[in-house]
Amino acid sequence: MLSTLQNQYQAFTELVTMQANTEQLSNENRLLANLDSLTGLPNRRQFFSVLEQSLSQARASGTRLAVGLLDLDGFKPVNDLYGHSVGDKLLFQVGQRLQGLRAPGIHIARLGGDEFALIMTEAVHDEQVLELGRKVCAMLREPFLLVDIPIQIKASLGIATFPDMAANETEVYEYADYALYQSKGQKRSEECLFSSEHLNQLHGDALIEQALRRADLQAEFFVVFQPVVDNRTRRTRCFEALARWRSPELGTVPPSQFIPIAERIGTINRLTLPLLEKALYAAQGWPREIGLSFNLSVHDCASADVVEAIIEVINGSGFDPARLDLEITETAAIQDIAQVQRAIGLLRRMGCGISLDDFGTSYSSLSQIHSLSLTKLKIDRCFVTDIQHNPASFKIVKSLIALSLGMELECIVEGVETLDELAALESLGCTLVQGYLISAPISLAETGPWLERTLALPTG
Repeated sequence: MLSTLQNQYQAFTELVTMQANTEQLSNENRLLANLDSLTGLPNRRQFFSVLEQSLSQARASGTRLAVGLLDLDGFKPVNDLYGHSVGDKLLFQVGQRLQGLRAPGIHIARLGGDEFALIMTEAVHDEQVLELGRKVCAMLREPFLLVDIPIQIKASLGIATFPDMAANETEVYEYADYALYQSKGQKRSEECLFSSEHLNQLHGDALIEQALRRADLQAEFFVVFQPVVDNRTRRTRCFEALARWRSPELGTVPPSQFIPIAERIGTINRLTLPLLEKALYAAQGWPREIGLSFNLSVHDCASADVVEAIIEVINGSGFDPARLDLEITETAAIQDIAQVQRAIGLLRRMGCGISLDDFGTSYSSLSQIHSLSLTKLKIDRCFVTDIQHNPASFKIVKSLIALSLGMELECIVEGVETLDELAALESLGCTLVQGYLISAPISLAETGPWLERTLALPTG
C-alpha cells in the first residue's frame, strides 16, 4: 500500500510540475506575442488590446484619454544610406527613448516599421496632451550616435482625444492618424491635436473622395499654365502645367484639397496621363523656344508600368521631348531611389529634362540627389516668403543656389510674391523665378497674349 501511495504521489507531483512548466511557457509565449522583438516595446496587437481596455475604463469612469500616432521623418533615407542594420539600431534607440516616457497612465507601443503609438489615460486638459507631444518630438530631434557622424531625424505626432472628439476605438485611431497626416503634410515635424476644424475637413475630404471616384477625368479635369521667367531678360522660359478640377457636384475644388486625396486613394495615376496629354497638346502651339513643365506624383515614379505609359503619351503627342521638363518631388525621389533612377534614366534618354521640385524640404542626402540624372532644382516657396526679413531663409536659399551651380543644374525659385522678395533673390544671383508676382496661373487662351508681351521685351 505504501509503495502504491508513493508511486501515486510521485505521479501527482510530476503532473503538478508539468502543469506549472506549461503555464510558465504559456505566459512566456503570451508575453512574446505581445512584444516587439526589435525595440522591446508592446507591439500592435498589445496596443489595440490596451486601447480597448482603456476605452472601457474611460467610459465607466467618465474620464478622458488621448491616443497618439507617431511617425519618424527621415528614417527611410537613413535606412537606404547606411543599411538595414543601422536602421534597426536607430529604431531600437528610438524605442529606448520612448521607454523613458512610460509611467502610470502612459502606454507606449511600436505598431511596425517606423510607426509608434501612445495611449494617455489621464488626459485631463489639451495643454497636458500637447505638452507630452512636444516632449516626444523634442526628444526624438536629439541626434542619435550610430555611425561615425550623429544621425538626426524628426518625428510627426498626431493626437486624438476621447470622448470629446472620438466616440469609439475606430474613431480615436482614425482621427489620430488624420492629425498625423496633417502634421506631416504641413512639413512641421511636430505634434498636432485633432480638432473640430479637422473633423469638418475630414467630412469635406470624404465628399471630395466620393466625387473623385465618380469623376469623368477627361471632362472635369483641365490644366492651367504658370510662367517661369528669366529674371535677367524678363522673358518667359517655360510654363508649368497645373491641374484643376471643376466638379459638377462640388464646383471648383482646389488642387491643395484634391491632389492629396487622389494620392491617398490611388487615383493620381489615372489623372497623370489625361492631364499630360492635354498639356502636351496645348504646348504644341507655343514658339519652339518655350518649354513645358509637368508634375509627376510619388506614385507615378514608383511604378514602372506608369513610366512606360508616360513615355507612350509623350511619343504619341509629337511634342519635342527636349522642350519637356518632368518635375518630381524630393519625397518621391527618396521613396524608392532605385526605381526612380530607372524611371529618370528612361525619360532622360528620350531627351526630357528632370526637375527636382520642393528641393530642401525633405530629408534626402546629397549623395542621393547626386545619383539622379537631374537637369534643374526648384527651391520651395517656404524658403522665399519674407526672405528679405528672414536671415535663415536667406542663407538657405543662398546655399541651395550655390549647390545647384556646383552641380551644374539650373535653379528655379518658386513662390515669388513681392518685389522685396524678388530683389533679395536678385541679390543672390537667382535667374529663373516663378510666382504670383510674375503671374498667376493662366488659361491656354491667355498664354498667347502673355507670350506676345514678354517676347517683345527688350533683352538689354
